Amino acid sequence: MSPEPVALAIGGSLVAAAAVRSAVTRIGVRRQLRVALVAPDPAARVAAVQTAGENGVGRNARLLLEIAEAEEDIWVRQALAQTVMRHRWEPACTVALVRLRVWAKQELLWGRLEVPAASVVGEGSQALVSTGWWEE
Repeated sequence: MSPEPVALAIGGSLVAAAAVRSAVTRIGVRRQLRVALVAPDPAARVAAVQTAGENGVGRNARLLLEIAEAEEDIWVRQALAQTVMRHRWEPACTVALVRLRVWAKQELLWGRLEVPAASVVGEGSQALVSTGWWEE
């Protein structure tokens, strides 16, 4: 018997074992991340959001989108939005990632309403300055 089939069998089994181990590890990490993202402590949730970003926003987009839609703490929401925007270099290859980016952009722009520029109505010394906001 030649050594090539034996080496191929051993190499193939090692590659298969590595793939299984990687999948099990990935499942375990995702489970821990999911638990941390719903922790009662907001600081723990912020840390989990940052960890998810380090592991890849695109890879965790569906999970992060679920959290974004349910999260009520403003600090966690801001941390999530900032994490998503810091990872804009990742290609938008899923619908979940696109929706997450839209959510993040809206979250970061929330509260930044532009006040209309003041305009002068009328002429002379009796001119009325209007800002577009009227009181009734």
